[in-house]
Amino acid sequence: MLRKPLILAAVIVALHLCEAATLGTTATGSLLANLLQILACGFAAVMALAAYRRGRGLSRPFWLILATGVALWGAANLGWMYYEVVLHTEPPATSVVRFLFGLESVLLAMILFLDQDKDSPRIDAESALDFVQIGIVFFFIYVEFYYLPARRLDHYSAFLREMRVENVEDAALTLLAALQALRARKQHFRKLYGGFALYLLFLTVCAAVAQYLQVVKPAPTGTLRDLLWTLPFLVAAMWAAQWQPSPAVQAGSRIRQKTVGDLMLTNATYALAPLIILWQVAQLEAEWRLLRFSLLGVSILCYAARLGISQSRETKSANAVQTHTLAMDSAINGMAILDAAGKYIYVNPAYARMVADAGPETLLGKSWREVAQERDVAPVEQDIRRALQQHGRWYGPITVHHADGTALPMEMAITALSDGGTICVSRDITEKVSAQRARAEAEIKYRMLVEQVAAISYIAELGVKGQWLYVSPQIETMFGYSVDEWLSTSKEWIRHIPAEDHPIVHAAEEASSRGEPFQAEYRITHKDGQIIWVSDTAVVVRGSDSHPVMEGLIVDITERKLLENQLQQARKMEAVGRLAGGVAHDFNNLLTIIKGYIEIALQRCLNQPALHSDIRRIEDAADRAVTLVRQLLAFSRKQVLRPKIIDLNSIVVNLDHLLRRLMSANIEMKTFVSKDVATIKADPGQVEQVIMNLVVNARDALPEGGRIVIETSNVDLDSAYTLDHAIVRPGPYVLLAVSDTGIGMSAETVAHIFEPFYTTKESGRGTGLGLSTVYGIVKQSGGYVWVYSELGKGTTFKVYLPRVKDAVQDLPAQETLPSTARKAHETILLVEDESAVRELAQMVLSQRGYKVIEAHTPEEAERLAGNNGAEIHLLLTDIVMPGSSGRDLAKRLTGRYPNLRVLYMSGYTYNVIAQDGTLEEGISFLQKPFTPQVLSEKVREVLDRSVSAK
Repeated sequence: MLRKPLILAAVIVALHLCEAATLGTTATGSLLANLLQILACGFAAVMALAAYRRGRGLSRPFWLILATGVALWGAANLGWMYYEVVLHTEPPATSVVRFLFGLESVLLAMILFLDQDKDSPRIDAESALDFVQIGIVFFFIYVEFYYLPARRLDHYSAFLREMRVENVEDAALTLLAALQALRARKQHFRKLYGGFALYLLFLTVCAAVAQYLQVVKPAPTGTLRDLLWTLPFLVAAMWAAQWQPSPAVQAGSRIRQKTVGDLMLTNATYALAPLIILWQVAQLEAEWRLLRFSLLGVSILCYAARLGISQSRETKSANAVQTHTLAMDSAINGMAILDAAGKYIYVNPAYARMVADAGPETLLGKSWREVAQERDVAPVEQDIRRALQQHGRWYGPITVHHADGTALPMEMAITALSDGGTICVSRDITEKVSAQRARAEAEIKYRMLVEQVAAISYIAELGVKGQWLYVSPQIETMFGYSVDEWLSTSKEWIRHIPAEDHPIVHAAEEASSRGEPFQAEYRITHKDGQIIWVSDTAVVVRGSDSHPVMEGLIVDITERKLLENQLQQARKMEAVGRLAGGVAHDFNNLLTIIKGYIEIALQRCLNQPALHSDIRRIEDAADRAVTLVRQLLAFSRKQVLRPKIIDLNSIVVNLDHLLRRLMSANIEMKTFVSKDVATIKADPGQVEQVIMNLVVNARDALPEGGRIVIETSNVDLDSAYTLDHAIVRPGPYVLLAVSDTGIGMSAETVAHIFEPFYTTKESGRGTGLGLSTVYGIVKQSGGYVWVYSELGKGTTFKVYLPRVKDAVQDLPAQETLPSTARKAHETILLVEDESAVRELAQMVLSQRGYKVIEAHTPEEAERLAGNNGAEIHLLLTDIVMPGSSGRDLAKRLTGRYPNLRVLYMSGYTYNVIAQDGTLEEGISFLQKPFTPQVLSEKVREVLDRSVSAK
């Protein structure tokens, strides 16, 4: 750092020597000598400004003022050079140039009055007022001791007076700088002002020698004597270049205490300025009266202002001390201050409670050795002394024992003060120690738990190729690998994952690299080749060496995935069922119209055989459509059931003869019915439909022959079974199983077999609704159906229907519909939102003699009933209509007209009049699609019954 400044200084000195040796006191020599002096001033000013930028606290204004003073001397030298080189004479004794040379001393004096106690990087108001006082004092010194006498003296005498004044000023500044260095309370201030005193001493000696040589042998600028003016600036430049700032208070360093003498000297110095100025004013002649009294007034005002500012600052400091003391007294952490002898001079209540379980007054004035027990201090005393000596502070845990024997764990920070005392700050860590102990115990329990839970815990480096650092023993149970086997090849752990799942793992790894949690569900290959599903959850944490690692858990979710697939399948079937039910409802309305008008057309063309035959074909197609729609309703669980308490064995045995007629000669059918099979509650016709469809499906799976087995038995489905079959409720059931040894099905086919219109048969051999019908009937009856199949080995359908304890009900005999030959006369309120169906029903009923009142909405029906309520015998209403339902309409009207009979008609019940498809007792219902004949007979039947509250 000093290399370049040294080279520049050496160059300036060399140029001076060359100039003195070659040019001497010639005009060119004088010009060059003056320029070199100005260059030295600029060099010193630049180095001082660089030190200013490096500095902190008081050193910043110190170097700034020094740079200004040096630069001012260089500016004055410009004026000297002008007089000497251009005017060929020295500046007059009263010239402003000589005054500017004197201003350097003013600035140097200002440095001596910077406030070391504040150590401020800025010049505050108090320092500015001090500088004004210094300026006034030096102004009067210049006027009184040089300017006024010089006007009456010759040039030589004036020079001698100027020399004496400058020498006295330089000596006084040197002495004051040395005094400030000795009075400095901080080491770095002593170093700074000590360097300043040495610089001033060198400047004073050089200036005195140069002036002496000028007196002995007067000569203009250009001789070796000029080096005596240049060298002090080069020394100042080198001093500033090598200076480095020190901390405001170095750790463990001693700061000298202010004595009473220091305080008296400081205050006396501030008061001395007005007195000196007063004495100087008294010496001036009368013609300076206005100036001297004006400056005296300024000085007094400066002193008064400074005194006021100082008192205000001291008041604020006292308030701050009071506030800080109150804050420390209120702190929950303990705080204490000890003097250099180790005695407590301040103790807050928290510290006294922690250290001695007493009040602060008990500790004040006592040595810490009187308070602390030897067993508490001995383990840490040497460490504390060593740390305070080396670093000025110590921090660590310590345990304090009270007189009653209780131990209090604490954390304590001890900081050395500059006066040899210390500050102690303590914190009660009882809760922290308890928490750490609890954490250690919890970690032990956690490890024990981790080693026993049904999940793999692990710690691994980030990335799919990261090394696994730890894995729990459960990996052997879950994956089949021992801990050592897995860890030895853990960088290639992703090879155990099927390639299709690699993107899932890579995406989770990318998320973890961004600091997000690692979350992934993927398949992994067991050591025995089995594929299992796992859920892998991890978080990124800092490892012991501060490198990020992942800590996570791997859980086997194979069973959960199986259950999720079952639930998804159930939801899909539910959605398809809703769609099928809606379609069936709309088709039932259309088929009602078609079949109704087919029947009317058949009656009208009895004498036209050809046309009659054609319409019969249309009727056959309509009947097939009705069958398809009913199968859709069965699948969607929207058909109307009439459940009875039945014996499943009886139904199977009764159907056996019929089913065998459906088999080809190469198919063997076996029926095994267990004894004492419990009863079930179901619609007998629908149960027969289930058995028929399953057996026909099994037959179609045996194109080259084989065996079909029908079985019944009582079973109990427990919670273990429901773990693999999420939608099944545990309980007693009756099992109907139909098995075949046919071609079997793949897993993909099994996933779709219950969907409507899904079939694997060739065209013309099935509608794809047989198994859909089975599914809907079983589900609507409260049961479950499961299929087990394997390609080439056959298929088994298992139907579980809830058991009941009631006795078998006899099936009712076929009802004989009443005759409709007689002419009707009753009034019927017909409510149907489908206009074509409404018109057909109105026409059919009107032809039978009924008076029909039509309404297309429930609201209109209520209005018409209000006008004809007493005359209406029957409410014939659709169930599903926009707005209010037919059931709600019937309730409102029967509430007003108790004798009103009700007949509901609909394509499907939608749980409006039949809960879960089971028709409620006492309700009259007409299933769409219906024919005019069926409509007429059902209306007559309802009218001939007694009135039902329904």
